[in-house]
Amino acid sequence: MSSTLSPAEIEEAIRGLSTADWNRLDTVARHLCRGRPLDPKDLRQDAITRALDGSRISPTNVDVVRFLAEAMRSIASDAMDTLHRQLESQAVPLIGEDGSALDVSDREPTPEERLISLREAKRISSAVLDLFADDPIAEIMVVGMMESMDGEELRALTELDKTAFASKRRLIRRRIVDAFPNGWKL
Repeated sequence: MSSTLSPAEIEEAIRGLSTADWNRLDTVARHLCRGRPLDPKDLRQDAITRALDGSRISPTNVDVVRFLAEAMRSIASDAMDTLHRQLESQAVPLIGEDGSALDVSDREPTPEERLISLREAKRISSAVLDLFADDPIAEIMVVGMMESMDGEELRALTELDKTAFASKRRLIRRRIVDAFPNGWKL
């Protein structure tokens, strides 16, 4: 007995899939296509086609739903790798002032980089807020600025008139510049 299923055995197993099995495959396909320029129905169909034409081999000890799900994962991964290679080959290098090519990789930060960035942002935020521990109105304004509130929202929040608000903003700016004359280097 063979340790892999023949295309005919795979076809028979696919024909025997329940509605729940098809729903599971559709869910997997949607998940794999999320955020990618792939269509879930096309991905599922491609996995089935490859299984039936023999280009994807299923071990006998693997459930056909799992086999097709893994085939879809592999196909989606290969498609994205191909797309990335095509984009890289089509990319025009930027040339720096010295004539050398600039490396401007456009990649998402890793989870570790995101965590480091978040910790650094919290550290900076805390250091700036500490500058205004003696002035609750200025502290409220700084928090609002950090949350991207505009001037009118801040003024309404603090209930300051225009002159007092402008004065408080100058105070905030001066304290920050005095505390960090070279930027955010703590």
